[in-house]
Amino acid sequence: MTEKEFSPAKRALLEKWLQGRQSDKKKPSIPLRPPSSPHPLSFPQQRQLFLELLERGTAVNNLSVFIRLKGPLNLSALEKSTNQILARHDSLRTSFSFAQGLPAPHVWEQLLINIPIVSLLDLEVAQRETEARRLAETEVLQPFDLSLAPLIRLKIYRADAQEHLLLVVIHHTIADGWSLGIFLKELMAFYQAKTTGQPVRLPELPLQYADFAYWQTREERQAALQPSLAYWKEQLGGELPVLELPTDQQRSARRAYAGGTYRFVISRDLTEALEQLSRQENSTLFTTLLTAFYILLHRYSGQDDISIGTPVANRNSPEEEELIGIFINTLVLRTSLSGDLSSRELLQRVRRVSLDAFVHQDLPFEKLVEALKPRRDLSRTPLFQVMFNLQSAPMPQLEMDGLEASFINIDRGTSQFDLTLMVSKTGGQCHATVEYNTALFQPATIARMFQSYQMLLKNALDHPDRPVSKLPCIPPDELHRTVHARNQTQLHFPKEKCFHQLFEAQVEATPDDVAVIYDQRQVTYGELNRRANALARHLRELGVGPEVRVGIYMKRSWEMLAAFLGILKAGGTYVPLHTSFPAARLLYMLKDAHVKVLLTNLEPALDAPGVRVVSLKEVPFPFDGGLSNPAPLATPAHLAYVIYTSGSTGNPKGVMINHSSLVNFLWSMYTRPGIKQDDVLLAVTSVSFDIAALELFLPLIAGATVVLASEEQLTHPHLLAEAIDYHQVRIMQATPAIWQVLLETGWTGRLGLKALCGGDVLTLKLADQLLDRVGSLWNMYGPTETTIWSSAGLLKKGDAPVTIGQPIGNTQLYILDCYNQPTPVNVVGELHIGGGGLARGYLNLPHLTDEKFIQISVSSQPDVRLYRTGDRARYLADGSIEILGRTDDQEKINGHRVEPGEITAILLQHPAVQDAIVIARTESSGDKRLVAYLVSKDDPSPEACHFREFLGKKLPAYMIPSSFVRVHSLPLTPNGKINRKALPVPEDVRPLHTYIAPRNEEEQLLAEIWQHVLKMEQVGIHDNFFDLGGASLQSLQVIARANMYGLRVSVENIFEHQTIAELAASINGTQSKG
Repeated sequence: MTEKEFSPAKRALLEKWLQGRQSDKKKPSIPLRPPSSPHPLSFPQQRQLFLELLERGTAVNNLSVFIRLKGPLNLSALEKSTNQILARHDSLRTSFSFAQGLPAPHVWEQLLINIPIVSLLDLEVAQRETEARRLAETEVLQPFDLSLAPLIRLKIYRADAQEHLLLVVIHHTIADGWSLGIFLKELMAFYQAKTTGQPVRLPELPLQYADFAYWQTREERQAALQPSLAYWKEQLGGELPVLELPTDQQRSARRAYAGGTYRFVISRDLTEALEQLSRQENSTLFTTLLTAFYILLHRYSGQDDISIGTPVANRNSPEEEELIGIFINTLVLRTSLSGDLSSRELLQRVRRVSLDAFVHQDLPFEKLVEALKPRRDLSRTPLFQVMFNLQSAPMPQLEMDGLEASFINIDRGTSQFDLTLMVSKTGGQCHATVEYNTALFQPATIARMFQSYQMLLKNALDHPDRPVSKLPCIPPDELHRTVHARNQTQLHFPKEKCFHQLFEAQVEATPDDVAVIYDQRQVTYGELNRRANALARHLRELGVGPEVRVGIYMKRSWEMLAAFLGILKAGGTYVPLHTSFPAARLLYMLKDAHVKVLLTNLEPALDAPGVRVVSLKEVPFPFDGGLSNPAPLATPAHLAYVIYTSGSTGNPKGVMINHSSLVNFLWSMYTRPGIKQDDVLLAVTSVSFDIAALELFLPLIAGATVVLASEEQLTHPHLLAEAIDYHQVRIMQATPAIWQVLLETGWTGRLGLKALCGGDVLTLKLADQLLDRVGSLWNMYGPTETTIWSSAGLLKKGDAPVTIGQPIGNTQLYILDCYNQPTPVNVVGELHIGGGGLARGYLNLPHLTDEKFIQISVSSQPDVRLYRTGDRARYLADGSIEILGRTDDQEKINGHRVEPGEITAILLQHPAVQDAIVIARTESSGDKRLVAYLVSKDDPSPEACHFREFLGKKLPAYMIPSSFVRVHSLPLTPNGKINRKALPVPEDVRPLHTYIAPRNEEEQLLAEIWQHVLKMEQVGIHDNFFDLGGASLQSLQVIARANMYGLRVSVENIFEHQTIAELAASINGTQSKG
């Protein structure tokens, strides 16, 4: 049924439903249960009992209300009134037995309840209510034993003779929020009668809860729900979205229920304006508040397919309205935010989704889960992870004879979902309460998030036709801290100079100091400058000048450094080439860069048609006039170098860097992390990697010494370790992989060493290992396109997570969402970089340049040129930035967004793991699976099941790799990064959907039980229970039958081990390898 099919009267009716009001629409009367019929469980009870078995010992299903009573309280009348309510409602005298695992209700004929009194009179008056709140919150967290009735308890806290605080706690299996209102209304009525002697004015109950349960579970009732089931299957069909809000803590393998509470008030003026907008749009306050919640979740998650749960009273006949019991049903409101809608357009979309959902509200949520068969995950609730509720349950006005009564807010201390936003309107204002999972979120995070929600409400109201992507949602103080204050990086540097001119100034200052050391050969600044001058003049004779590209194809030597300087002094642009690259790749670079001259010291040299190959031996030295510096030709606006990086097309792409960007970078590094004239820097990086420019050039503008590591030292880490000590190295820069290899040699470190680490992800484990061995550790971050490094951070022991530090001089860092809007703290976006380090662009690739280098407005700053890094990042609360991996590395595994780097970080915490990486591999079927590659410290390495168990204690099931591959070492690229393409293909790929028969007695018995419960002829040991149609009730039946045969199985066992092979192995205390 669509909205167009509704009459105006029907639309108005549905809008009332949206507000939780009861309509005049009459449903068929509920018949009385025949006396001979068994007392069934209703569908909501089945789910609550299943959750109780799954999460034993929690109080997440406890409902409560806390009331202040001022005046003389008649405790005897209160207790008698409570017992009369128990006598009136069978549900309050119900307990549940669990014979052989299957729950069954039992209604006791008579029960009496005592109300204990806790005296607070010994405390100071000012402390009494605080202590009462603390005691009440503790009491609410006490679980019930569902086998013992009554599942309700009351407690009185006496503040003085004229003030008492009443706590009512009731289990959700026998009541809901509406029921609490009924209980209080009847409590007041009975109390009034007891204290005044007047008769009780309550109508007889036409039926009991067992009658509703009998009616709801009858087959004919199920048949009537088929149209609603068809609607929900279509609405929630396909891959269900899993909301991935940014969290403060890693989501654990099993959901925790500890919760916190955050409250805020929407002002009277804003509430009235929201109601006015709702009327204008033929909508309701429910829909308007819900729409803003969708926008908040969209902006925080980056997802545009979002499901939100919302409860409905599900009391659709007059007979149900006065019953205490669990009637509540949950609807899943799935809304698409695609298309960058305006808030007005989204409001209409949410309205249509809500209307349709409320038309089909009668289908029990339990039957919906059973029909959809969502993938079960102990770390999340199925179908949705957040809840929204505009509360309108009939809480009565508190009027008791001789007493002034009022509600008191207390925190339940639990949270069933990741987030629940509850709003109630009282006194012309909207009062909001947020329950959140404290295992995921810090209080400050929730406070910021719902400050954003309030901003969105106001901005959507002020600009209803503005796209939701453009609605400001970051509080001003947070925006200032992350976007503005952090990017105040103005640094004065010699912007009129090129690097080689800064070197020449240093030559003039310290001509006899040692500039470079290679293999025992020490070269002074003066000698290096003279050799560079000779090369520069020779190159000019060959036509080299500004914007003319010259290739460097050389083995490591001190003259290699002179070659770089000579090209720059000639006014040319250097293009470094790695000597180990295939000839075809090198020739492509030479052709793409239009290289005119190739400098080399190799024999035979590279055969490069159309390129003048110049051996250093050809360049005379000393050279006439070589002692003087050639007149400068290049300006800061000319190219200093073109360096090639991997390209998505299969061919490398050339990045063009101007002299001004290079000098800005070097001057910033000179300032921070800093380098002094007496420093010695060990250069270990291949010249084809742009970070080598720091190692080669930075010492030369500071009067320091660069030691060039030899090829032999680079391939034998123990020799590299010896070189650090021999040369008394004070600064060394390397990729994490190189540092890791160095540690594996047993290098004990050098406390006077300033260690720079960059070019790949620096793990916390490696950082802590290095901090034990060096004087200081700097985490460096930056893509080639922004000139080597764009930020630098000094790390301290225990810093977690590892962040990228502060932007370098004249550099700005922005984290933007997919709409190029700044992201709030903790929200993941793409890191963008602006400022003086930006490359000119990609050589011969104008379209790619336009795609990656964008011109946009950021916050209040117009027309800012930025580079899109492709790195996922987020701001932390202090404004620092954490890198979370590549945008193209994030994977979708069984509907969940997975960042393999998170799993790698956990694996590295294992004491037997030396190094590791987790990647997603695509199978021939098109499915993706996670594969872990491990370098082990131990021989033999632990079995795969050991690592699965280790990860299973820390990560959700969907993040556990399906394969663990042991490798001797992780393969590296020439630039020192992990070569993912060189990782071996796992050998344990098992064909999907292949039947594998039971192999032992336990598997055979479990297979027979599954076949019986699921009514299937054949079940293989690798078939998934829930994929086969297993649901909550069926899992309880499996447990009951397994226990009958002596197999100890629990609900959590079935969730954690969803195949027969895994379940049988867990029963045996071992893990099957099949």
